Amino acid sequence: MFVPNHLHLITRAHVEHPPTSEEELNDWLTELVSLVGMQIVAGPTSVYVSEPGNEGVTGTITLATSHASIHVWDHEHPSLVQFDIYSCKEFSKEAVFDHLNKFRIVDLQWIYIDRNSGIRVDSFGNK
Repeated sequence: MFVPNHLHLITRAHVEHPPTSEEELNDWLTELVSLVGMQIVAGPTSVYVSEPGNEGVTGTITLATSHASIHVWDHEHPSLVQFDIYSCKEFSKEAVFDHLNKFRIVDLQWIYIDRNSGIRVDSFGNK
C-alpha cells in the first residue's frame, strides 16, 4: 500500500541558458518526471508570456503524486528561473538540481519542506 510522504522543493536560480520555447520546457518537464520516477497524469503545459517585464516561458505538469511548476524570466541577464515540485512520493533534490543544471546554473537557492505533520523545513541552501 502506498504511504504518502509529503515533500516540497522550492528553488530560485539564475541560469545562463534558459528554456525559451514551450516545446523546450515541456521536454524538460517530461524528462524531470522520468528522472524522479513519477507518473504524469496531465500535461505538461507551457506557454510563452510576452508581457513587458515578465517575458519568459512558464509551465506546469500534473503528477499522480502532485505537481511541478516553473517560471522563467529570459530577458534578465542571467535569466531567472523559479521552480517547485511537490510530491507525496519521495524524490532526490540532487537529481532535480542536476536536471536544472541543463540551463547552466549560475547560482541556486533552495528550500526543502517536509509537510507530513505540519510544515517543517527539512533543509535549505545555496549552490
